[in-house]
Amino acid sequence: MNVVIPGRALCAVMLIAAALISRNVVAAEAVGSTLAEATGWVEVAPEGTTCWDGSPWHFWYHGGSADKLAVWFEGGGSCWNAALCDVDGRATFRANVGAKPPPSKGLFDQQRRSNPLRDFSVVLLPYCTGDVHIGRRTVEYRRSDGTRFRFAHEGARNTIAAFDWLKSRGFDPRALFVSGESAGAVAAAYWAVEIGNRWPQAQLTVLGDSAGGYRSLGVNGALRQWGVLDALPDLPAYAERDRVYFESFYIAAAQSHPNARLGQVNFADDATQRRFMSLLGTPVKQLTKPLTCNLNEVRIDAPAFRSFIYPGKQHVMLRTNAVYSTRCEGQSLVSWVDDLLAGRPLENRWCDGTTPTLASPLTSPDTPPGL
Repeated sequence: MNVVIPGRALCAVMLIAAALISRNVVAAEAVGSTLAEATGWVEVAPEGTTCWDGSPWHFWYHGGSADKLAVWFEGGGSCWNAALCDVDGRATFRANVGAKPPPSKGLFDQQRRSNPLRDFSVVLLPYCTGDVHIGRRTVEYRRSDGTRFRFAHEGARNTIAAFDWLKSRGFDPRALFVSGESAGAVAAAYWAVEIGNRWPQAQLTVLGDSAGGYRSLGVNGALRQWGVLDALPDLPAYAERDRVYFESFYIAAAQSHPNARLGQVNFADDATQRRFMSLLGTPVKQLTKPLTCNLNEVRIDAPAFRSFIYPGKQHVMLRTNAVYSTRCEGQSLVSWVDDLLAGRPLENRWCDGTTPTLASPLTSPDTPPGL
């Protein structure tokens, strides 16, 4: 059944002018014994995975509790045309996976007693395909001078390989926390349906960091370019493929897994999100309006969805130490995340009109600014 959502109708004005340690390296099949001995991050390299240019992809695993698992999608821009994807020009995505494990900051600081993920096993999925981890298509782009280059928007292949590895190693968590920053926040929402299906006994929590303000027809065009729309499951949220946007992923997660705990954190006027809104063809002077529209639209179909919005133009919070010092309406962000994870009563937090006062600077967690 085709339904016109009032939230989108109210905000339709926004949809304009668019055409969005030590390093342990092991093969995926040889990780079993390594896991038992691991005391830090282990690099896992599944066969058949790829970055945009065909170079190998890998992911990182950090051991913890057997019944608590965090799946984290790394951010780092995105691209959907020749100009934005050309690494010989001014590409707008992370082109290579990192050779070093992630730093122990924010929710990756497993020595902090106040960290709600301190005893979780963690899988970090690096990013190098320009498609917010969800693409299923290799494209040939043409430069303005007529030369061409191939680009593997194959993020889905990499992600599924990581999921298959987890299943093959017998992971059966009772608590599943799925998150990511920037481009990774989009991926966390998108993959929530599949993750919930693979581990149906787990309590699923999904929290996106700094990707809530993308409200543009260009988002749908990017999804089509990446080959995402044709691979969507049969869910009401995806009934009209030309009306699927990033916020549709949260709605689909709520429809598939009604008991999932869903949330987002954003800076109210995130300059990086505004930049990508312009690239998508929908420039805005402030992010507040598209962000508000998207949050309200998700809540129409997912009333339990919660958000924490903090004033400022910075980008990403959860993998920085700002997660511990940021406060809104008397509550710290880390305690808000802990409440979401634990299923406690939780309020939406929106603080604006003030200047952030933090004990530590707000910086990106070793990822370039971008979607």
